[in-house]
Amino acid sequence: MAKEVISQKSLAGLRVGTVEEKDSFLNILIYGNPGAGKTVLAGSADKVPEMRPVLVVDVEAGTESLRNTYPGVETVRVTNWKQMQDVYNELYAGGHGFNTVVLDSLTEIQKFSMYNIMTELVAKKEDADPDVPGMREWGKNIEQIRRFVRGFRDLQMNTIFTALMKSDKDSKSGVTTMKPYLSGKLADEVAGFLDIVVYYYVKQIGTNEDATFKRLLLTQATEQQVAKDRTGQLPMIIEDPTMEVLYKYMTSTPNS
Repeated sequence: MAKEVISQKSLAGLRVGTVEEKDSFLNILIYGNPGAGKTVLAGSADKVPEMRPVLVVDVEAGTESLRNTYPGVETVRVTNWKQMQDVYNELYAGGHGFNTVVLDSLTEIQKFSMYNIMTELVAKKEDADPDVPGMREWGKNIEQIRRFVRGFRDLQMNTIFTALMKSDKDSKSGVTTMKPYLSGKLADEVAGFLDIVVYYYVKQIGTNEDATFKRLLLTQATEQQVAKDRTGQLPMIIEDPTMEVLYKYMTSTPNS
């Protein structure tokens, strides 16, 4: 997907190129309630030749849903912050052969970061409560996840994050907003780091015995949901989405 380099301009010692030359790797955040199908949607990248092979970094021990849907997806189980850093270092070094990495999920990864911070704190201060982080620990945790997201986003490969959903009610307006389940400012900031942020949900059609359920993907922000599409190519709602469908939209010629 990389464009041929045609510009040799420089500014302040840095090469200047056109936006068309930029490597067009995808970076996406899919958030929603447990059971919405986030892992399966991310794993469906295995059906897109340009995105294969796919590596799922399994943080939640939740890849069972891929066994009967996309068994070709490869996975590595990560259980702590150091292992997560080691995986990043290997992917950054290159030569791994993967075209897409899925981080499942960012909500749990933030907890890994905090567990590590509190373990280090207790090692220095024996009287510190490992379950009660202070402002300094929260600040460090938030900054670590900022760097984490930016680091994976900038890898020379496609990156898909998943996250749980949380609801925040504005005390002044009374409006409840659904956003990625991350602590502190990250719930609002993370959308700014990435090109695509989508809300995945299940809608019930009808009632009682006649009820049916549809999986829907919201790609644009509303008063109540955080979402964005920097490509400008995705329809506002996609029914029964797969990465094949999203990839075709995101890589199509505008207005085609």
